[in-house]
Amino acid sequence: MLEIGQKIHGFKVASAEKVQELDATLYEMDYEKNGAKLYFLERDDENKTFSIGFKTIPEDDTGVFHIIEHSVLCGSRKYPVKEPFVELLKGSLQTFLNAMTFPDKTMYPFATRNDKDYLNLMNVYLDAVFHPAILKNPNIFRQEGWHYEFDANGNLCRKGVVYNEMKGAYSSPDTQATYNVMKMLYPNTPYSYESGGKPDGIPSLTYEQFIASHSKYYHPSNSQIFLDGSVNIDDALLLIDSYLCEYDALGIDFDIEDQSECPDSRMEIEYEIAPTESEEDKTRVALGFLSTRFDENRENLALSIIYDAICSGNESPLKKKIIESGLCEDFYIATNDSMKRQFIQVNFTNVKDGKCDELISLFYESVKEICLFGIDKELLEASLNNFEFKSRERDFGSLPKGIIFAIGIMASTLYGGDPTQELKFDELFLSLRKALSTEYYEELLKRLVLENKNRATLIMTPSKTLGERREAKEREELDSIKASLGDEQIASIKSVAEEIEAWQKSEDGEEALATLPSLTLDDIPVEIKDIPTVVEEIDTRPVLYHEINTSGIVYANMYFDASDLSAEEAYLLKLCVMLTKEVPTESYDVIALQKKIKSNLGSLAFSVKNFSAQGETKIQLQVSASALNSKKEELVSLVKETLLTSDYGQRDTVLTVLRQSKLSLEEFFVDAGHAAGMARARAAISASGVVDEYTGGYEAYRITKELIEKFDERYGELIDKINAIKTKILNKSRLFVSITGEGDRELAEALCNIVERNEKVVPVCKIKPFGIKKEGIVIPAQIGYATAVNSLLSLGLSQDGSYGVVRSLLSYAHLWNTVRVQGGAYGAGFSFSNESLNIGFYSYRDPTPKRSLECYRQSSEFLRSFVASGADLTKFIIGAVGDMTPLMSQAMMGRVADSRYFCGVAAEDVAKRREELLKTDGEKLLKIADTLDELYKTAPVCIVASKEKLDECDFLDAVLTL
Repeated sequence: MLEIGQKIHGFKVASAEKVQELDATLYEMDYEKNGAKLYFLERDDENKTFSIGFKTIPEDDTGVFHIIEHSVLCGSRKYPVKEPFVELLKGSLQTFLNAMTFPDKTMYPFATRNDKDYLNLMNVYLDAVFHPAILKNPNIFRQEGWHYEFDANGNLCRKGVVYNEMKGAYSSPDTQATYNVMKMLYPNTPYSYESGGKPDGIPSLTYEQFIASHSKYYHPSNSQIFLDGSVNIDDALLLIDSYLCEYDALGIDFDIEDQSECPDSRMEIEYEIAPTESEEDKTRVALGFLSTRFDENRENLALSIIYDAICSGNESPLKKKIIESGLCEDFYIATNDSMKRQFIQVNFTNVKDGKCDELISLFYESVKEICLFGIDKELLEASLNNFEFKSRERDFGSLPKGIIFAIGIMASTLYGGDPTQELKFDELFLSLRKALSTEYYEELLKRLVLENKNRATLIMTPSKTLGERREAKEREELDSIKASLGDEQIASIKSVAEEIEAWQKSEDGEEALATLPSLTLDDIPVEIKDIPTVVEEIDTRPVLYHEINTSGIVYANMYFDASDLSAEEAYLLKLCVMLTKEVPTESYDVIALQKKIKSNLGSLAFSVKNFSAQGETKIQLQVSASALNSKKEELVSLVKETLLTSDYGQRDTVLTVLRQSKLSLEEFFVDAGHAAGMARARAAISASGVVDEYTGGYEAYRITKELIEKFDERYGELIDKINAIKTKILNKSRLFVSITGEGDRELAEALCNIVERNEKVVPVCKIKPFGIKKEGIVIPAQIGYATAVNSLLSLGLSQDGSYGVVRSLLSYAHLWNTVRVQGGAYGAGFSFSNESLNIGFYSYRDPTPKRSLECYRQSSEFLRSFVASGADLTKFIIGAVGDMTPLMSQAMMGRVADSRYFCGVAAEDVAKRREELLKTDGEKLLKIADTLDELYKTAPVCIVASKEKLDECDFLDAVLTL
């Protein structure tokens, strides 16, 4: 335990504060020589977190701090290799490793369970931020930021990882909306600029400006360090001191001007839609309001509770009024934080032509009515209860809690605020609960929306030709630049491009690689911890108990085997689960149901799951619920109510949900085209892929679009089919129950008895794959995604743990270099599933998806070259072991154990896979190389990209349109 005033390795303990909610102590320390600030959240967690962050204030749209974030991890003084970050991904046991750019700060966090790994990663990160190779090697800036090149046709073009990343980001209408709203709301502050960089702003950044920005901001006097978990504080501070001691204090204070007011402004812009889409009724509207300060924690949380109460569901008071007007198809409100002064953004999608002002007026009138007559107190209390449950649960899935704590602390201390602001919540919820008996919530909504004069209005009109015009404008600009170049300048561009390419293709020497701290096989855990699982039967149905300390919360899952559904029926089952909780039940209307759920449960969700093992596909209707142990009866009652008595015969609700689903799928293709492409390609070879397509891919989009267009004539039949499928599935003989937490037999029995019908059935999937195809999907975007998949089953092969090592090798040693570094894509990788036995290649925000396919084809040759080089496999094996043991929340552990049960994966299978992984050698890699050659010959391909990029792919069998 540290004491206030204690001095240790250059630091002085300034304060120590108990955080009861986390059973932790937060220590604040100052590095006396230069004023670096350090926060240590001491708590019992083997997963240790580190972060170092800097206040970074943009002065333009060049994205300089985003490019610096990418670039400092490309070699440093102590570690003179090209990609220390990638080397760490290859051979660390990290549970999180990344860097993040915010509107006014940049953070470099990581987490790991291993003590040696923790110090190793800290060493590399500290050297990277303070002594990066970017100071001497401009090729890093050119690669990660941007540079000119001549393409194969002699045309001048721009390349760069961040440049292409932001081209992808700005293909999203939501990104454009937020940028332009901020531009209007924060005209006098750095928040008026895009910290990530605008595609048309990035090329104006020079290497000299880039270096100057690093020198100005990346100094200990402007830094904040965060440690979390069961950290050996003496070892950690000793290491940090070895870096900070080089620097004297600088009198720097990068204050951010507070935007206290802004003009009421309005702007109109275009956004791109696919050439095949109709422009009719596709206008988008965004309203922005300057909101609360970062330290007004009570108001910030109250706003989130208000939004949840009045517009979280289609039947919520405000959203219902907006949607039922027919003036738009969807609507939501978001609070944008991580800034000194926050803002509220209201988004309306697919607004009727010529109805923007009418819709805006309706919004204000509806908010005024809510403020005048009051927000339903029961609805507010229900939302408050749910927020409190989630605050105490702190379930972030596989994301380490320490990462969230690091971001939360810096979101306050960056502006001189209380470091415990985002960690403590007991008094906050008590205060907000007391406010329920007052008009506090209505007055807050009134002040920040109705009476708020600091507002912005953005109108976004759709254009089928914007992408084409933008490409033409960029081509004209580049042609003009090329025409202005002299012979020496042209020679210089070619010379620099050759220099970059030579540097990118060069390999790090053994001496340089040896400088990186590394783990050995002796440092990895002796065995993988199994998830506790006990199987028993209740009324002939299997029940799984996962005895895990869940701090008084129970997680219950019911699975109904729906494997015998057709692909079209799987789509209807997905539509059914989307409608559930949006329709009334026998005992409750929708609002009463929402009150009941939020007041008593942590969560209640319905989904369609698809498990694939050794070629066998299992479709499951999953019902998931969580609650405090004291609320088990309510959990059973609400699951039964929604599962058995939901009334789907709600015409307007069904049409609204279909429209919202179509919008969501359109955004999915643009924002996550790699996932959409892989799902489409998998459908060519597996029933599992077909199910994915019909429940969340292109086929789901196609059917949804058709249902909307022919809704009146197909509505009755649609509801009949949904009810028939539900009747078919809700059969006790199909049921499987899982409990995570206390092994509660009484709860398990109650869940098993929800469904009474017990007609014996053995569901078998009869869905057939589409057949091998090479397809494209047209999206309105400046970048693309290239995917190719296949299955070991096609060659009669079985599971092999060595593919975990191959995944690491191909993702970080081959595709990272060829697709990302040399090709300029934001990301690329190789995936393998030990259950389905599928392999897959993908690229993300890729400027040349056709080229990436060739890089995939070369993967087998890369493996052969790697073996021939005699390179050591140890770090790839260690990294693969880390991948086998991801960080999981308690709820996630239960779901993973359930999945293993469905896929027939026993603890012995996981142990065998680990043993195979550890025994990976050159001989195994050569066999896998031969396998990849065979698999790639018949691999289905799907490229998701603009029409122009798909036109370059003359090998495609078909091109699908939105």
